[in-house]
Amino acid sequence: MDFLQHLLDWGLNGNVWIWFHMLFGGIGARIGIEFLSVTYTLLVVLTLALIWEVIEFIVDGGTEGMIKIYGSVERWEYDSLGDVLGTMAIAVLAVV
Repeated sequence: MDFLQHLLDWGLNGNVWIWFHMLFGGIGARIGIEFLSVTYTLLVVLTLALIWEVIEFIVDGGTEGMIKIYGSVERWEYDSLGDVLGTMAIAVLAVV
């Protein structure tokens, strides 16, 4: 139950930048579907979303940076999971 509650609180409802990731997911999927199948489009969007989260982690200072920005690494993990889930939810809606 804690996982779902934290995901809702930190990953979705308390996630200030989730709209940006969802926007990317929708636009990226609409562009991708012009050139690729649905499956490959979704895989490309997922891969880019994961790469984005890794780059964000590195650029923002790794573990210390995540603690400074989010308050804890656990909170950052939920935030990142929310970003990826939001991206993929809109990507699926955009191609179906």
